Amino acid sequence: MSANNDIDIRALRTQFPALNNFVWLQNGGVSLTPEPVAREHIRLMEELLARGPLHVIYPEEEYPRRRRTMERLAKFLAVEADELALMRGVSEGFQTILRGLTWQAGDRIVISGDEEAAVLLPCLHLRDRHGVEVVELPLIDDDTALLEAAARALTPQTRLLALSHVTTDLGFRLPVAPLCELARERGILSFLDLAHSGGVVPMKLRDLGCDYAGLLSYKWMMAPYAAGALWARQEKLHDIEVTYAGGRSEKWLDFATDTYELPDTAQRFEYGPWSWPLVHAWATSVDWLTAIGTQAIWARVCLLTDRLKTGLEAIDGAELYTPRASAASAALVSFGLRGWTGVELAAALRQGWNIVIKPLPHSREGLRTSLPFYLLESEVDLLLAALLTLKAR
Repeated sequence: MSANNDIDIRALRTQFPALNNFVWLQNGGVSLTPEPVAREHIRLMEELLARGPLHVIYPEEEYPRRRRTMERLAKFLAVEADELALMRGVSEGFQTILRGLTWQAGDRIVISGDEEAAVLLPCLHLRDRHGVEVVELPLIDDDTALLEAAARALTPQTRLLALSHVTTDLGFRLPVAPLCELARERGILSFLDLAHSGGVVPMKLRDLGCDYAGLLSYKWMMAPYAAGALWARQEKLHDIEVTYAGGRSEKWLDFATDTYELPDTAQRFEYGPWSWPLVHAWATSVDWLTAIGTQAIWARVCLLTDRLKTGLEAIDGAELYTPRASAASAALVSFGLRGWTGVELAAALRQGWNIVIKPLPHSREGLRTSLPFYLLESEVDLLLAALLTLKAR
């Protein structure tokens, strides 16, 4: 089935004026924002200009709107609004989980072998501060072998399994449900970084099997930079201590008696403040995605990634790093080209074909291609033709 039967790509592309300036293959860094979402963000900022801070002047209007915004985000993820805590991004969500556990020398945390700084750096910091062992699961394009490796890594000393659902550089989509189930069977908590799956891979978050997850607005959810959230499974809410209690994390606070109570919701982890126009715009973006159709978006992403992978297989000297099957990947396709560094390739593509693409920063030489659903097939073909030209140099 052609995704073009479900989505009017040409019409949708008019909602991304920036596409007139370049071929955009860097959506996995920071997304372009569609015009309806950007206009709503602008409207909300103009509302602040014209009416003042609404939560101060019109609290009876703004606070119900904030609740509706959280409910819209929760509905998109198929979770409860009370399971979401606002954060600045995945990094803050992960830090909230890490700092809510008590660590000691000899404890173990298991991550994947392809984690970005949001997950990797806090783990290394934990290692250096507390003597925690950081164990990296190898990236194996074989679910059985990966689960066997995880079974060996998840020892009695393991406190947390922390994985990117779709890994940042190489684009592996991990079989997170059985991995999280394996952790649960052993009494180990689990956290997922959903930066590269939320908004592109159709999902019911709870069905992923994790106890906690980090989300952000500005990659595949197509909202402005930057807002985020922590999802905490209600049953696991009290397994994490509140490390940072601050304004907005209280159910009530009595200034006369110096007593307080934290809510029995994920809001206990919030300590704000945030830009609410950004958060409201994020809710607008998930409504925008829902109107297009998450299944249709996913079908088109699979069409585009398959087109690129097939084309790369026909180029002598190209090496695909991302799994070939859509079942094991998402909207990221990473590859190398013999004789070229990633930095050289990215610079040549920008200079010669006005293609914006990310050089791989770690471990392997090459490029990471982001393929948003609104990309044209001709743009994928342009990249492939440019690589053939560069290969001949």
